[in-house]
Amino acid sequence: MHHLFTRANAARLTVFLTATTLVFLALQLGEAPSRPGSDAAAPLLVLTEGAPAAGARVPPHPLLLPGAFLERHTARRPGHRDARRPAHPKGARHSRSTSHQRRHSAQHSAQHATRTKRSHRHHPRHHPGQAGRRTTDRSGGRPKQVWGGRDISWPQCPPHVGIKELRGLAQPMPEPGVRFVIIGLTNGRAFTPNPCLRKHLRWVRKHHVWASAYAFTTYPTRGQLHRLGKRGPYERRSLHARLRNAGYAAARYNIRTMQRHGFVTPHVWLDVEESSSRPWSRRVDRNRAVVQGWVRAYRDAGYTVGFYSTINIWAEILGRTRFGLPEWRTAGPDTARAALGRCSERSFQGGPAVVAQWWNSRRDFDRMCPGYTHPEKMAKFFHQY
Repeated sequence: MHHLFTRANAARLTVFLTATTLVFLALQLGEAPSRPGSDAAAPLLVLTEGAPAAGARVPPHPLLLPGAFLERHTARRPGHRDARRPAHPKGARHSRSTSHQRRHSAQHSAQHATRTKRSHRHHPRHHPGQAGRRTTDRSGGRPKQVWGGRDISWPQCPPHVGIKELRGLAQPMPEPGVRFVIIGLTNGRAFTPNPCLRKHLRWVRKHHVWASAYAFTTYPTRGQLHRLGKRGPYERRSLHARLRNAGYAAARYNIRTMQRHGFVTPHVWLDVEESSSRPWSRRVDRNRAVVQGWVRAYRDAGYTVGFYSTINIWAEILGRTRFGLPEWRTAGPDTARAALGRCSERSFQGGPAVVAQWWNSRRDFDRMCPGYTHPEKMAKFFHQY
């Protein structure tokens, strides 16, 4: 212990002499005139890790004893950070992997937001890739309105419901934020109601969207023609009159379904297309008679009527028949741009284009054609719930 004590004293003496020598050398370098208000009268020797730039004035530094000097330049002070290392946000970990993950996540979010904005500029009302995404308004937490609509019917039902030939497909309901919905009244053919109509109307009322109806038109069977052809507004002597009465009865069936469920709409779209379970007649004049009965029944009940079809399908079923009624045109499994392009194409039955449709394997998408997006125009075809 005695030897250790002697060596410790010698070390302290060496440090003291070294500090004294440094102070003496600093004083010998020359004094600089002090400025009024300055706390230092002369520059002191400051030990740094790098030499100061040429012509740079070394900031004044109070004289420190060796122990205090070492403590100042080796100890970490609260809030200290290395000048070579960027400051971390409060509460952030100094982990390189964590910082990298956070930066990668931020960059990914920014890139995704940019791509989303670009895609919505391409399709200003709706982008199919974002069909299932829920967006909320910052102001009130309500879903943002998507400038477009959907049409739903028995495909949105569970697989265990529906007629044997057309069971539900469990397709998704419209995402919150759509502007309008067109609901099917039938299960794919006449005299078969949509088994999920109550559920669909409940969704419409909950989300307060515009709603309209559509019905699938089919050619009557022999039994239906025999039973229903003798009753109706048309005389029953000719085949065409009985076909009109059968069409009239099918439309009245849908009207009673709407009334029973409280389905309010000013307009009904008639879906004219091929049916595998109920094929149309090969005679255009007979098919025309059935459709004429449908149109009259809805008009007698106070509804306006329009048609959903394509140029080729209409020509195959109804030839050159012209009603001059509003049209809901479809582009099939295509894009929004292709669907909106149908709005400017020639009519299939002499009426104006009001709604354009395209679809994929899970959803049917709809847009209002130019000139019909204003609420006053939409009110002619939809009811605001």
